[in-house]
Parts: sequence; C-alpha cells; structure tokens
Amino acid sequence: MTRVEIIENSLSCFRLGLFGLLPVIGITCAVRSLLHYRRLTSSQSGAWNPARAYLRWGVLCARLGLVVSLLAILVFLAFCFHLSASIGASSARGWD
Repeated sequence: MTRVEIIENSLSCFRLGLFGLLPVIGITCAVRSLLHYRRLTSSQSGAWNPARAYLRWGVLCARLGLVVSLLAILVFLAFCFHLSASIGASSARGWD
C-alpha cells in the first residue's frame, strides 16, 4: 500500500468513525471504520503513517458509537418491554 493510500484510508476511517457516533444510524459507518482500521494495520507492516492520529481517533469514535448504539437499542427494548408489561397488567385488571 502506498503512503497516499495509507493517508486516504486513515482519513476515511476517521470520517466513518465520526458518522459512527450517530446512535443506531451510524452502526454501518462504525463497522466500516473498524474494517478500514483492521485492513490498514494489517497491511502497513511497519510503514510510517503520517495520519496515524486520524486512524486512532476514527477507531475510537467507531467503538464509542457502537457502544452508544447498543445502549440506545437496549434502552428502547427495555422501554417497550415495560410498556407492554404495564398495558398487559392494566388489561388483566379490567381497566380498558
């Protein structure tokens, strides 16, 4: 991989990582950012990367975005479960 390709892929990883911070919507971007990171780190083989900071920040944002998305999904599911349980309890008591 040439140095120009390494820089472009590092910036792409950063850009995708930033979009990955969007809850739920950014899951695909976060996964693509992590794939860019893995491909770059495995193909660099000790080559100097002047955009290493962007690569690291991109993967950090992607990981954080995945955690935030997972938490948002879990909160939504817990809310739906709680709502359905409270509706079921009120129907059983005859409070329709």
